[in-house]
Order: sequence, then C-alpha cells, then structure tokens
Amino acid sequence: WEKALELLDDMPRQGLEPDVVTLNAVIEALDAASQAETAMVLMNKARSQGFYPKAWASDIKVDLHDCSAAVARTIMRCLLQDLRSGVRLSSRSITVVTGRGNNSDGGKAVLPSEIREFLVECEGPAFTDVLKNPGRFVLSEESLRSWVDSFGELAK
Repeated sequence: WEKALELLDDMPRQGLEPDVVTLNAVIEALDAASQAETAMVLMNKARSQGFYPKAWASDIKVDLHDCSAAVARTIMRCLLQDLRSGVRLSSRSITVVTGRGNNSDGGKAVLPSEIREFLVECEGPAFTDVLKNPGRFVLSEESLRSWVDSFGELAK
C-alpha cells in the first residue's frame, strides 16, 4: 500500500494523471492493508475531483454498481462519515444500489452481501432490503436519524 501511494503521488511529476483504474488499485491496496482512514482521504479527494460520479450522483441514492468490494466499502465509510459529521443530512432515506451481481465473475453476486455485512460489522445504520430487488437496500430516514443521534448520546 505504501508503494501504491508513492506511485500515485509521483504520477503528476511523470506527466501522468490518475484515472479511476489507478484509484481503484490504490484503494484496494489500502483496504487489503486495513488502511481505511487513508483510503477515505483518497476517496474524498477523488470525489472532489469528479471521480465515481455514479456513487455520489444524488443525496438519496448511492450507486455502487461498478465498484469492487474494497471501493464500495470505502464509499460507504465516506457516506457514514458524512452523515455523522452533518456534511450529508439524514433527513431523507438513502437507497444503496449494489446490483444483483449479473456481471460478477462466475455470476456470484459479491457486493450485496459484502456491503450489508459491512454495515452490520461497523454498527452502521439499520437497512431494509428491497424485496423485489436484491441488488438494493434502503437506509431509512428514521434509521439514519437514530444512528446519527446515537453518537450524540455516546458523547453525553
């Protein structure tokens, strides 16, 4: 992961601009090395530069369709951080689109279970499955508000 970051930082000096493939590789290296905070810093920088537009296209939808599990987890960490800090308001439900895995290697869907498991493991907001579409779930307004409010309770 350190070498990946070094190469990424060196790209402009070599006359090269990082693209989504480069960013994905570095985020995946960071995720594999349990460097979640650094991955989030990189994701937020990439987001501010217009990368991953589908994921951040709307306040009420996060589309992870084209993401690896590592990139999707990083996007979800950034979303949760935004909600906790008040950068993104929890006044509306958010639909999370993981896809059904139709384009996954071997046809086995990875993201639907990976992202649901991630939310459970990190004690994120409760989600509600969309019964007619296993490639989607909803973080309800009530669930988001309750989750965000729990941080205020912990601080008291």
